[in-house]
Amino acid sequence: MSADPRYFFIHVMKTAGTSLVSDLKKTFPDEQIYPHRTLDKSDPADVEPYTNIADLIAISPERRAAIRVYAGHFPFMVSQMMGIDFATLTLLRDPVERTVSVLKQFKRLTERLQASTLEEIYDDEFTFRHFVHDHQTKVFSLTAEDNPRAILRAIDVDEHRLAAAKANLETVDVIGLTERYPAFIEELRSRFGWWPNGLDQPARTNVSSESWAVDESLRQRIALDNAIDMEFYDYARRLVDERAATRS
Repeated sequence: MSADPRYFFIHVMKTAGTSLVSDLKKTFPDEQIYPHRTLDKSDPADVEPYTNIADLIAISPERRAAIRVYAGHFPFMVSQMMGIDFATLTLLRDPVERTVSVLKQFKRLTERLQASTLEEIYDDEFTFRHFVHDHQTKVFSLTAEDNPRAILRAIDVDEHRLAAAKANLETVDVIGLTERYPAFIEELRSRFGWWPNGLDQPARTNVSSESWAVDESLRQRIALDNAIDMEFYDYARRLVDERAATRS
């Protein structure tokens, strides 16, 4: 890494990534984190900079020189496309818990789904294909040949993509698990020197805290429908454990 290192956070939706970005703002000035609320957005509600790959690749040399941390919803492949020697990091989550959180967020924020049950949202084809189905494996297996405009590219994830996702995950410098968020923060502190005085209380933001009941039958459906993601997450947990054992 250079004396002025750059970082690429592969931000998987509903894994505590927004919490991490909030914590990053305690060690990096806002303008050094992409996307910035005014430098990279047309208005505060503009979500394109979080997801649009072409816009990210096309940012000006002057803006690129100022950015230290990239933290949008971009697939792993983008970290390799930019020609920058990044330190990479990511957070992953149990697929059932992640999906439940996605469903609750869509019920809370998407007008056409607010009157729907969680089961009905899960059965919504657009939601399932783009935000649920083996989503974490997709994030780590998309390629330039898939020609994705954004992470929302709907593809069928198979065993070949699972193998590619595992291989890509192995190259990520710091892997965290949502349920072990404090341990992830401590590893970042140790490895990169962030938050030298510690965090009194790591931030948790954008949390789905609604009391909407989740039937066990829905949880079982999620696990069965996302079997590849379940395997990918199990692999991630083993990788995290192996790395922790090596450090100790």
